[in-house]
Amino acid sequence: MGSSESQWVLRPGRLEDHAVFARLFLELGVDEPPPPEPVWAAEIAQRSLFAEGPQGVGAYAVTNVLGDFGYVRQLVVAPFARGQGLGRRMMTHLAGHFRAHGCTRWVLNVKRDNTPALELYTSLGMRPAREATTLRVTRAHRRRSPASPDGAVVPVSLEDCGALTEAFGMIPGKLAASAASDSHRLLGLIDPQVPARRWLGMMDLRPGPSLFPFFAVSPGHARTLLEEAFGRLEEGVSALNVTVADDAPLVHLLRAAGAQTRLETLELRGSLVDAAP
Repeated sequence: MGSSESQWVLRPGRLEDHAVFARLFLELGVDEPPPPEPVWAAEIAQRSLFAEGPQGVGAYAVTNVLGDFGYVRQLVVAPFARGQGLGRRMMTHLAGHFRAHGCTRWVLNVKRDNTPALELYTSLGMRPAREATTLRVTRAHRRRSPASPDGAVVPVSLEDCGALTEAFGMIPGKLAASAASDSHRLLGLIDPQVPARRWLGMMDLRPGPSLFPFFAVSPGHARTLLEEAFGRLEEGVSALNVTVADDAPLVHLLRAAGAQTRLETLELRGSLVDAAP
């Protein structure tokens, strides 16, 4: 049943690949549904890579070039193609792609319990840089958080992305890429008492619905953002997935309120200079 590594042909994604992309997307094991065909065509297809063999598509990857960073947004190997070195071949190809675009570092997210993937990525020199927990938060859960302090929720413009990236330690360029996408709604929380914008939190409201990323300087500010997020959803939507990064107290608070843990991930970063060619 197995195919040798040489039988895989790597090629750019095509518009007609949406069906196989949507099927393999389910292997990520996340709550969000696969992006619909219009989003695939407008935002994803041109940044995807597929591995095709005698049995069909065995893997795909979706990437972003974010200045100095190459971002592997998704890498999925089909069950029938695992154990053949295809994931390593895809990563090696992506490393070359990023280097050709001037990147010197790369980054990705991986489930904490995905041991084979962690072994592959660490063998390429990638190391944990931050951790995140995705929780299923309901309207009732958010009401059990502390009362909201003063703060005003405002749309995030492209000009705001640099300051927000610095304030919350995000990958440079990642937020700006989201701001340019129609499927993302970036919202920030500012201190209304300060003339110059002082950021108290931010969130990206995505289809699903989900908040990824989600940052707040205190639990009260987190509640303000959650109130705003639920206010923007249809009344029948009772819950959303919230991805909290490097904020153990907030994770503990939401769990104590009854929020269910859906996913635990690590953000890995590494040098492309040191990665295998």
